[in-house]
Amino acid sequence: MSPVSVLIVDDSTTVRAVLRRVLESSHGIAVVGEAADGNQGVAETLRLQPDVVIMDLDLPGIDGYTATAQIMARRPTPIVVVTSRVKRDEMRGAFEALKRGAVAVFPKPEVPEQWAELGRQLPETVRQVGSKSAAASASDGSAVAPAGRRRMRVLAIGASTGGPGAVCALLKGLGRNPPIGIAIVQHIAAGFEGGFADWLGHELDLDVGIASDGEVLRAGTVRIAEANRHLLLDAALRQRLDGATPPLRGHRPSVNVLFKSLLGGAPEEVAAVLLTGMGDDGAEGMLSLRHAGALTIAQNQASCAVYGMPRAALESGAADVAASPPEIGRMIANLLRGAGS
Repeated sequence: MSPVSVLIVDDSTTVRAVLRRVLESSHGIAVVGEAADGNQGVAETLRLQPDVVIMDLDLPGIDGYTATAQIMARRPTPIVVVTSRVKRDEMRGAFEALKRGAVAVFPKPEVPEQWAELGRQLPETVRQVGSKSAAASASDGSAVAPAGRRRMRVLAIGASTGGPGAVCALLKGLGRNPPIGIAIVQHIAAGFEGGFADWLGHELDLDVGIASDGEVLRAGTVRIAEANRHLLLDAALRQRLDGATPPLRGHRPSVNVLFKSLLGGAPEEVAAVLLTGMGDDGAEGMLSLRHAGALTIAQNQASCAVYGMPRAALESGAADVAASPPEIGRMIANLLRGAGS
């Protein structure tokens, strides 16, 4: 199999050199070019046609947002953002890059320990998003929406790479003032969950925030799991944050932990959704929820940035149906309204 080809776009010679070393020290990745500004990044993407672009946001000429938009319009390519915009008041801009087509955002390291962490995470993300065209053996599932009316109190969503944009599209499909509480586990770099909540609230005009211990998840509210703490919901939909239980298969928060917590209440009043992302987090918990009567939905392959978590759900028989994020939102909205009944 050919290595995943990567173009690095950053105005710092030092950062480009370190990113090159991080990526090329990992099996299956080849850096095929570098660019020092946004215009050059677009031109080199068109010339080299890499599998993945690593993109800074603060660039000379056109910035990373504009470069991302131009690349997605002219030669759609998976774009992974590595940015220094990690302050809460600057982070909405980083999520704008996701809205324009980027699939993942990482903070630019400031100390050697952070570079070591990026060195563990970035190559795997690059390999996954750069291999999107590989054929999958799993069925893409049925796109036939369930009909009738269904009482649902909670929508639980799990997502990873490519998830922020998919989550936003799904929630927009629900329409205004959805009569259901929404809990989200999004695998994201620590420190970005607050920016994700701010951006999502701005995009949706909903009550979006980070989950707090003891708060009841009410209809029309969206709560996002905090970094390094599992999110659980009890039978009364009271949120519990658990920082003592170790990561489950490398994840804290874990989608499986959220999904399995919902077995203790009224699982038949739960809709569980798995969106784009690496690995299989959530598939086991979703299967348990399906057996208990919950509605279970996976994102379809065609709309995924990384067809990992949804694929695991479909292969295990955990998902009732597969669809794109906007279709999933509309399905749930129709069931809540009783469309087709």
